[in-house]
Amino acid sequence: MGGAIAVPGNMTPVAEFNTIADAVAAARIYALSSPDPASTMPPFGSATGLKDYPPKEELGERRLRVVKFPLDITTGHSLRRDEVEGKLNPLRDVGSPLAEWVLAFTEHGFRTTERLNEGFEPGGGATWISLHDPVVCWYAVATGGEEKEGWVVERGEDIRVEMMGQWTRGMCVVDTRDRIKGLDEEVEVEGDMGDWLSPRKGNRVDRCVKTPGERVLAGELLETVFGE
Repeated sequence: MGGAIAVPGNMTPVAEFNTIADAVAAARIYALSSPDPASTMPPFGSATGLKDYPPKEELGERRLRVVKFPLDITTGHSLRRDEVEGKLNPLRDVGSPLAEWVLAFTEHGFRTTERLNEGFEPGGGATWISLHDPVVCWYAVATGGEEKEGWVVERGEDIRVEMMGQWTRGMCVVDTRDRIKGLDEEVEVEGDMGDWLSPRKGNRVDRCVKTPGERVLAGELLETVFGE
């Protein structure tokens, strides 16, 4: 889980928490998806104490499959205060320590949502918290990384992470230009700084763009933990 593509960030106007917290690590992981990792690998490995990555001649055709869940897909998967209280208040009232604990930490999340965002009534049942990381767990458990009905994963996007910008560190950068991709991996495409149009350079990140439903996860999560 990390990043934001076509929506605002949650830490800066362009950066999500995980990518801005360690932009170099995110960039290195995404680079491992590339046919030529050196084409996007951060250039200052020695300065960070990290080892340089082997050249593509040593790697052959191996590359890491990265499935990305940015804010674009995770934010809409939410858990509402009235859902939590409706499920857990009866369990707390009969002495469930788990229900009491979950009510306590989710209430902190609901109050944070109300404090930081416009449009929420304090104490209102419609206040929600996003299930960012649980969406990723849901995908892993439900699909095992394979194609399954209800899930749509776009393959091989060239998503790169800005590491050094004063205002853009942690930003996920994608090429939205209406340009023709290069055909010859050895020929640089005219007017293409950074080899965004190269068939053998750039990252190849898979990105989840659809799940079985934004409102499905909350119910499944509560039922899995606390029963029907």
